[in-house]
Amino acid sequence: MGVQTSGLGNRILEANPRWLSLTLVESAGATATTGALVLFGLVTPDITPVTMILHLVWAITISSWVLSLRIRMPPEKRAILGLGVALAFGSAWGLVQQWLGYVSTGLLNDPFMVVAAMVMDGLGGGITYVLYQFNILEHK
Repeated sequence: MGVQTSGLGNRILEANPRWLSLTLVESAGATATTGALVLFGLVTPDITPVTMILHLVWAITISSWVLSLRIRMPPEKRAILGLGVALAFGSAWGLVQQWLGYVSTGLLNDPFMVVAAMVMDGLGGGITYVLYQFNILEHK
């Protein structure tokens, strides 16, 4: 007997067990990291080195979930889509952080930190891209 899955999971997810377990571990790690940083009061509306860590872990998580979805696209292009979604989500998050920082303090964030946060988003998507290449496409 195999593992029974719900009908909804079969319709929206398309991932082998190895990739899905990696995605779930990444999601748990991102949630635990965020929770620990919030618990210790290290998350602020400004872009800081701590929030850049969050940009990295959530970019990895979001791009791996995009790769787990059922999308009618070749696997090679799906990996690039995951990278693009991570960059787009991170850019939107950075924009919200800029706006919240300006509203709360009246100052803009350091442009270097904003660029560094975008680099972290690209790095997170790139990590997922490499993991996908080595774990999924190599075994096909």
